[in-house]
Amino acid sequence: MIKPAEVIVLQPGYAVWQKRLKAQKADGTISLIKSSQNIVVDTGLPKDKQVILKKLKANGLTPEKIDYVICTHGDADHISNNNLFSKAVLIVGFDIYNGDIASFFQKNFKIDDNVTVTAMTGHDERSIGVLVKTAKGLVAITGDLFEYEYDWKTAREWIAFSKQPKSHIRNRAKVWELADYIVPGHGPMFKVDKTVNILEKEMKQLKELLQRTVNVYGDVRL
Repeated sequence: MIKPAEVIVLQPGYAVWQKRLKAQKADGTISLIKSSQNIVVDTGLPKDKQVILKKLKANGLTPEKIDYVICTHGDADHISNNNLFSKAVLIVGFDIYNGDIASFFQKNFKIDDNVTVTAMTGHDERSIGVLVKTAKGLVAITGDLFEYEYDWKTAREWIAFSKQPKSHIRNRAKVWELADYIVPGHGPMFKVDKTVNILEKEMKQLKELLQRTVNVYGDVRL
């Protein structure tokens, strides 16, 4: 049995609305998992290259020592430094590339006893996340399934980018119940508040959002 893994956030992401919600300043969270394998989850924007190299060095690593790179989804702010890790196995969506040899999984892919890549669809239909067993509990690295710690207080923060809202809200509730800590797509790691019924709160918000839309545009029937 291997010892518990460690999750280190190399760079917390951010997402700040600009120009009255017409644009967003954003970068994705970049994480390192130390287990039997060294794993980087999401690789940020091109501007993050030197930060990644510096933070890896601080953890006794170089890009050549990374065994896996996992991208939670294909947005530019989560994939733009993949080329730093030419020796790593690359997992994007449900595709696994070892060099130019591709294989595939449907729901879960186990890297070792601590680390499992799993479907976390909602933001898009190919979104994945990583469940990591650590000494302090289960850490879920979720990509944009969660934007940041308190995005459940205002559902519009994540629903605006959701391509599969039903799957999104269902998987958010599932991960919230399962995980002790969450690493969101655009913020630092946070401890899950188990007193919050996230599904109940978000369903209420979405109903209110729908009603406001009906009040403005009318009840559209197809």
